[in-house]
Amino acid sequence: MRLGLPRPGPARVVAVTTAVALAAGAAGWLVGARVRSPADAAAAHRPPPASLITVAVERRTLTATVTAQGTVAYGAPQPLTLTGSVAAAEDGTVAAPLVTKAPAAGRTLREGDVLLEVSGRPVFVFKGSVPMYRILRRGSSGDDVQQLRAALRRLLPGRGVARSGPLDGRALDAVARWYDKRGYEAVGPSREQRAEVRRLEEAVRSATGPALADAKADLADVRRTYGISIAGGEVLFLPRLPVRLTTVTVKAGGAASGVIGTVSDPALVVNGDVATDDADLVRTGMPATLEHSSGATFPATLSAMGAGAVPAAGASADGTPAAGDEGAEGSQEAAAAGTPIRLRPRNPAKLKALAGQSVKITIKVGGTGHAVLAVPVAAVYTASDGQARVSVQDGAGKVRDVPVEAGLTTGGYVQVTPGGAETLTAGDRVVVGNR
Repeated sequence: MRLGLPRPGPARVVAVTTAVALAAGAAGWLVGARVRSPADAAAAHRPPPASLITVAVERRTLTATVTAQGTVAYGAPQPLTLTGSVAAAEDGTVAAPLVTKAPAAGRTLREGDVLLEVSGRPVFVFKGSVPMYRILRRGSSGDDVQQLRAALRRLLPGRGVARSGPLDGRALDAVARWYDKRGYEAVGPSREQRAEVRRLEEAVRSATGPALADAKADLADVRRTYGISIAGGEVLFLPRLPVRLTTVTVKAGGAASGVIGTVSDPALVVNGDVATDDADLVRTGMPATLEHSSGATFPATLSAMGAGAVPAAGASADGTPAAGDEGAEGSQEAAAAGTPIRLRPRNPAKLKALAGQSVKITIKVGGTGHAVLAVPVAAVYTASDGQARVSVQDGAGKVRDVPVEAGLTTGGYVQVTPGGAETLTAGDRVVVGNR
């Protein structure tokens, strides 16, 4: 359908003119709406009026901590050295002592255990600080004998072994019982000794007069040391038991002498360092938390610090000797990084799989012990009069200053106690900045 225009003439001119005027007016309005003066443009870019940033006062328990990095490890390893020789063969032959059954690294040695076999003979571990350095026989006395008596009393409480005194028949019977219990035979009198006793007994029976007294004296002298004996190499006294056999350096068929491995405390510990600035804040006995990268946490206690917590030079994290040991120089460099600390986990068995791995150490050095009013550190400022204050904004936007006494600061929060006539309660909004 076509729209008709007025016929040529005055009416048509008026219509066209009107349409052009309307179109021009619309275009002018659109342009005017989009064009602004410089003043209007500047006003549109002005920042909004400033407003305060506030946070709520909280009631929470604050705990102050010191953090460090540590490594799960066994106790400092100590060398394990064989002393003395095992008993000779029954026929009296003496050969170079050889390891006939080597120990296994990683096992825990307890009192009375057989560490290894040398030439078929057992080497027992007993608790004691004096090394075994001789053959012990009936009548022997000394510190090593008292250590042996103490061990027998612990291992065989029903055998009636006396607490002290020279080795007697009852103590030696207990020795024979222990050997038998572990599947070995204690060393008794040699063939020659037995023959000598029989000869002297016969001499006593046949002697008369002054010769009888001499024969009896000779027999008494032999019997004074006659009986079971313990070879110096068949007992190894260790100051502490149980211990973990960390490393073994001998094999079956090898020479049985000198250092044969290392032992360490079987209980796992955590060795680390705290920053020098934090060292004055910590002390032994403080509770701590160990956190593994997996997120698992374990309670622990700070057991040593300073020189008493320095790991042995050359020991790796799992208690084995480290390659490339730098000796004292390496220890000094480690100490320079901070103050050494050692922690004992409350449940060491749960950390067995983490030996040699790193953990985060968090030591609790203080705390409020109960819920207190706390605000972010940024909320507290010191006025010109030296009084610590916080600014509280009410619901209407009005701000009032409240004097406070600042307490423990930790984790970005500070304990506050309102002073004067002003009040401060949990939920109040305190100013921490503006925007």
